Amino acid sequence: MRRVLTRVLSSRRGLWFCVFVPLALLYLATLRVSPLDMSADPAAVTPSAWQLAHHGTPRIPSSVEPFAYHNDWLIPSGTDSVVSNREPGLVLVALPFQLIFYGAGIGSVWPAGIAAALVSAAAMATVALVARRFVSALAAAGAGLIGGLATTTWAISGTALWPHGPDQLFLAIALATAASGTFAWTGLAYACAILVRPHLAIVGAVVGVWQSWCRRAWWPAVLIGAVSACGLAVLLWYSHRYWQGGLDSQYVATGGSFIHNFFDLHPAALGKFALNILGTLGSPGRGVLFGAPFLIVLLPGLRAAWYVAPPWVRSAAVGGVLYLLVQLKANRFSGGDRFWSYRYPLETLTLMAPLFILAWRDYVRPSRHRAARFSALVVLSTALQAIGALCFRGPYTGKSWLPADLIAALTQSRGWLGCVILVAGFFSAGLVFGRITVRGELAEGNDDHPESSPR
Repeated sequence: MRRVLTRVLSSRRGLWFCVFVPLALLYLATLRVSPLDMSADPAAVTPSAWQLAHHGTPRIPSSVEPFAYHNDWLIPSGTDSVVSNREPGLVLVALPFQLIFYGAGIGSVWPAGIAAALVSAAAMATVALVARRFVSALAAAGAGLIGGLATTTWAISGTALWPHGPDQLFLAIALATAASGTFAWTGLAYACAILVRPHLAIVGAVVGVWQSWCRRAWWPAVLIGAVSACGLAVLLWYSHRYWQGGLDSQYVATGGSFIHNFFDLHPAALGKFALNILGTLGSPGRGVLFGAPFLIVLLPGLRAAWYVAPPWVRSAAVGGVLYLLVQLKANRFSGGDRFWSYRYPLETLTLMAPLFILAWRDYVRPSRHRAARFSALVVLSTALQAIGALCFRGPYTGKSWLPADLIAALTQSRGWLGCVILVAGFFSAGLVFGRITVRGELAEGNDDHPESSPR
């Protein structure tokens, strides 16, 4: 079996499909298929995508009621019509599946959910290809599967059409193309990402300037910048035509202002910014270190990884951190409600994936104790995401500083399954930790007593 797997993973196509297929099947099996069982954000994509597929425009007549409840993200557009305030990239990602499942109703969210599942699985498969530049094929496949199972890529990106799944795919493609030096394709990947989440333009700018500086040539920045700017131009055109305004108009229409919040430098705003950073890292409800504790073992290894990382890895990581800081300065870290754990850090985690892989290779793997802790926490992280994907159906309390969602998942209608998964996760994590530790001690014991080895 191992020999067959090694042969399959020896090709880039085989590696990609070995990660994509199991993740896609899992995500499809755990889709959220009711708009009442998800946030208004992904649910708002469907009506405009359906309208575009059936009538060639994302505008929906105001007389049409696409949902069983009012969706605040459907905003006025033109005369007697509304349009989703979700970015055009999300509508375009959902469009092919609305055409394939043409008979689905305007309120049916499952065609867009299928798009989310397949796109998210493709993102992690592409991350595996990037990882293959630094580690063995088997380890690269493991990196893709860990990204797909032990982070909220499963419970968020893979269950509904949030912006994060498409973002992760486009950013993974940008990583792969930047690594190979095909910067026009890198710019195109960032252009697609901008259509889904506009402030990802920051990442494209950082990567382009960094590559030009390291190569002492102007053309990487110009190629990446010029092509990615096309995505920004399309977004501005869409905003003017359908949101009746500029880059920030879809937020202004729903009572907020992303840009105004970003430039607010009053002491209260800066205090909120600091609180957002702290909450993103460690809050029980929305903290990335709480939802993906295996990252704790990798963090000390980032320094060693940085020294050996090529420029495209460093620039992507820095761009990802800057992107997240912009997000946290302009918005609250909780990201709303009706979803599991964290979501804003997903793009940053994808951009930092090559650096994390180097940290694992050079810092975690050489030490059996660190390797044991890392593997055990990966198992526990996967169990937490399984609870979110399979068991969490509310109540949605929105209490980011309390483990309220975990308590709800363990005490509501599917609580018995959540308890089983959690107990199994802790038990399996203990077994993995013990096995790796004992195996390492036995190996050290054999090294200490060479005479016990067969001659």
